[in-house]
Amino acid sequence: MSEPYFWWTDKQKSVAREVEQFVEENFEAAEEYFWKKEFPWPLVRKVADTGYFGAGIPEEYGGLELGATGCCIVAEQLGRLYAVGHVFVVSMLAGLEQILRYASEEQKQEWLPKLAKGEELGAVCITEPFAGSDAANVLTTAERDGDEWIINGKKRYITGAGVSSRYFIYAKTSEESSDRKEYSHLTSFILERGMPGFSLERINPLIGFDNVPNGYLSFKDVRVPDKNRIGPVGKGWNVMMAGLNFERLIAGAVFVGVLKDIIRILYHYTKRRIQFNRPTNRFQGNQDQIADIISMYRMGRVFTYHCAKQLDDGKEPMIDSAIAKMIVSEYVRKAGTKAIQVMGGDGLTKFYPVERILREGKVGEIVAGTTDVQKMIIYRFSSMLPEYTKPMRMRWNEKVNAPIISDSESQFKGMEVNVENILKVIAHDYKVNPGLYMTIDDIREDIGTSRSKTRTIVEKLEEQGLVVIHRGRGGTIELIKATYKGLQQAFPEDYYRWYPDWYAESDKF
Repeated sequence: MSEPYFWWTDKQKSVAREVEQFVEENFEAAEEYFWKKEFPWPLVRKVADTGYFGAGIPEEYGGLELGATGCCIVAEQLGRLYAVGHVFVVSMLAGLEQILRYASEEQKQEWLPKLAKGEELGAVCITEPFAGSDAANVLTTAERDGDEWIINGKKRYITGAGVSSRYFIYAKTSEESSDRKEYSHLTSFILERGMPGFSLERINPLIGFDNVPNGYLSFKDVRVPDKNRIGPVGKGWNVMMAGLNFERLIAGAVFVGVLKDIIRILYHYTKRRIQFNRPTNRFQGNQDQIADIISMYRMGRVFTYHCAKQLDDGKEPMIDSAIAKMIVSEYVRKAGTKAIQVMGGDGLTKFYPVERILREGKVGEIVAGTTDVQKMIIYRFSSMLPEYTKPMRMRWNEKVNAPIISDSESQFKGMEVNVENILKVIAHDYKVNPGLYMTIDDIREDIGTSRSKTRTIVEKLEEQGLVVIHRGRGGTIELIKATYKGLQQAFPEDYYRWYPDWYAESDKF
């Protein structure tokens, strides 16, 4: 059995045992549907009968109320059932968090019991021919007509297209540039299969998701009652953002169990494959590859559940959920590559699932937010955290006659604030950090003055050709560095010279 973590509740541990047993009992059936290229409706209905679709839904609406952790527990195991795990996850993404946070009580009473029962699958619809990672650039429109909205447009790369009955979409409800600038131009709706004008346009064969339908949807004058609008008009972007942490997390969790199955396959295979008169599990190279995959599985799994715990504790782990989505999907792709290498020619055949796992990992790096987008999120939000962005200043240390990382005050602190001394501060930084510029704050902190006075003096130095300034948008001063002329005026040439002790005097010039 997969290891439970100490912070799981008894109910979560119990469901973990049950869903793992369910997967073991239905594993062969899922493989049969994969080979037959049939959508596994009977298995999906069996999952619905267990109530697992209600993992993240409160008990008052017919759910199991297991939180984000419970959703990950179910996704981790169902992800091992080819196709089933993906449609489970997409159905969770198709409005669960958005309904919980933005729907009226009447809407919750209508929609959440349906989600919990799993009687119908859901799909989330953001991507269009005009909008992918640029999710705000949605061109599908919704125009109000009394108590209804008329929707026109297209959506594409919709996982679960056709087999789903519930579609959570985002449409443009304002053409005003001011609304677009404030991200107040989108509104979210739930559309249902069978609405006049709403049709399936195309099914995409993908690199993976072999029997999971993925397709295009078309909306031609589709009339949607206002009661199907989730959240206020113009707040679709907020609704979309509200569920992203959960969506990234669950999109990563569905691949965790797959990593463990790769390990099981490789242990089984290499114990029975003989090359050069010995089983291939005795080759150090193969052991190293399997050890890497075990490390990926254990690190990816614990980080995923760490992130889920944060969500259950009421936090918004923007950075960690992006990391969880990114690393697990990357791990699956890398593990698939390693597994194929260990198995050689057998790994390339479709008779073993490792080539399929490689393809699944590549899909995972694109869907539910590309790896590139996750990295952008990780960098941008991390850049707001003092724990990462607190400066690590280099200071010249006279004791060792070298620059070292130091929190000590600058040697210029307390000196008179004038053009000459500000230039010395900037020129001295060349001695410490030859290739770097200084910020306004670096300079003012080194000598002890205000930003405005520092800017005024720096501009005078620029006029004299003693410093070069890098300006940002709007012409604001961002970075400053002494020119060669400035270096010569600030200090004698010998001030900048430095040689290690071992360097011969005879070689200096």
